[in-house]
Amino acid sequence: MSDRPQDPRHQRGLELMNEIDPADGGRMLDEFAAIAPDLGRFLVEFAFADIYSRSVLSLRERQFVRLAALAAMGVGGAPMRANINSALNVGVPVSDIAETFIQCLPYAGFPRVITAMEQLKAIVEERPDQD
Repeated sequence: MSDRPQDPRHQRGLELMNEIDPADGGRMLDEFAAIAPDLGRFLVEFAFADIYSRSVLSLRERQFVRLAALAAMGVGGAPMRANINSALNVGVPVSDIAETFIQCLPYAGFPRVITAMEQLKAIVEERPDQD
């Protein structure tokens, strides 16, 4: 974990990270603490405190942007899974996530969208609270 728990920026980032997906955020911070603790600090302070906490877009809209960007880049695995779970955690319906990926088709292509949909399908099968 970080050595900056009293820093207001760090606190703001941790609070948002915990609101969106405490399990994955905490896992990532713990995973890199021994070899790259600054990576966790950058994630909390830059990504969450500075970027994700901006108020122009709603939390729901920010989830769509994150998912579309990851799908367009062809990112799968843990980062995509974490962001799909984050979207579900804040109330984004599965159908809206699927539609977000479909909207990426003209720009990202079938292989990347299929990869994203496969991740979504796997998560829906794992999470009994999702339809």
